[in-house]
Amino acid sequence: MLSAERRRTTVRRTVMVIAVLALVAGACGGEAKLDVADAWSRPAIGPNGAVYLTIEGGEADTALSGVAASSDVAAMVELHQTVIRDDGAMGMIQIPEVEIPAGSTVMMVPGGLHVMLIDLEEPLELGDRFDMTLAFTNGTELITTVEVRDE
Repeated sequence: MLSAERRRTTVRRTVMVIAVLALVAGACGGEAKLDVADAWSRPAIGPNGAVYLTIEGGEADTALSGVAASSDVAAMVELHQTVIRDDGAMGMIQIPEVEIPAGSTVMMVPGGLHVMLIDLEEPLELGDRFDMTLAFTNGTELITTVEVRDE
C-alpha cells in the first residue's frame, strides 16, 4: 500500500504529464490555414461604407473576432449582420464575431454579414484600394486588399 505522501506525488506527476500532453496535442492540432478572397467595397460618399469578402476555413474551427483597418480609411471598423426587424424593416446589428467552422466557406455579402467602415476619412471612389487586417481567435491575422468596385 502506498503512503499518503507517495500517492500525492504520484497524483501530481500524473496531472503534470496530462497537462504536458494536452499542451503538445494543442500545438500539434490542425492549423486554421485561413484564406481571404475577393474583398471589395462599393463606392461610398457618405460617412459609412461596407466591405464584403469570402473566408475559407482551414483544418480547425476558429472565429473572426475583430477587424482593423488602416487609420486613413475609417475611424471605426465593426462586424455587422443585416437583419429583418419585428416591423419588417431591414436593419443592421453589430456582432462580436463570425464563427468559421473547419473546412467551411463564410461569405460576407450585401444583405448579410459584412464589415462596416464607420466614419470614413474620405469617400471610397471606384478603383480605390486599401488594406484591411482581419484578426481571428486563433491568433492569426490576415491582411487583405479591398478593391472599391461597382457591383
